[in-house]
Amino acid sequence: MALELDDAFWMEVTEFAAVAAAPVHRNFNKFIDFDDLKQSACEFAVKKKHKVVEYLDREDRQERKQGEAALIKMLRRHCDRVARKEKAARTGYRPEDEYFYRPAMVENLVKVWGSGEYDSAGQVFDPAEMGQKRKRKVASEGNDLLAMMSDIDAAMKSLDPRTYGILYLRLVDEMKLAEIAKEWEISTQRVDQIIQRGIRKIIEFLGGYTPY
Repeated sequence: MALELDDAFWMEVTEFAAVAAAPVHRNFNKFIDFDDLKQSACEFAVKKKHKVVEYLDREDRQERKQGEAALIKMLRRHCDRVARKEKAARTGYRPEDEYFYRPAMVENLVKVWGSGEYDSAGQVFDPAEMGQKRKRKVASEGNDLLAMMSDIDAAMKSLDPRTYGILYLRLVDEMKLAEIAKEWEISTQRVDQIIQRGIRKIIEFLGGYTPY
């Protein structure tokens, strides 16, 4: 049965917009009001109506849950862009000057952090290798690298002991998944899940994924 785009439908979309706006507002509450952020998300949903319908017009319960999660993610990314632009307007910086970490870069940074060989860090910041445009001075120059290593150190220390230990074994000691699994008495699949979760937590600690 086709989804009816009536008042009830848009009320539900508004609720999803509020869910998406809430975590972004917590990070940018000094620069934008929650209601303004939610309203912007609602307006964005109207512009992207075909995607909203695609996400919500699902009869299977599990698929519907997945669609709702995808919609909230889309609206949250929009709210993040809006909030960052508002912050930029009030503080005088440009959103494109912000730097976001990708998983591959985080893995390399942890390797450099663990080895202490900062002189070899130049390859970590190769934009061709990382698949992104370099947006600021190469971090291996001067205090930028030291600051970045300090951030990585704080991010690693924010992890729970098991995640910290497994990430260290994998990225710094370069142990194989099977070896780590044997040492921690868990499956290789579980080891990989912990590693990926740890990388995500580090990225979130460092400012999150790029909203662009």
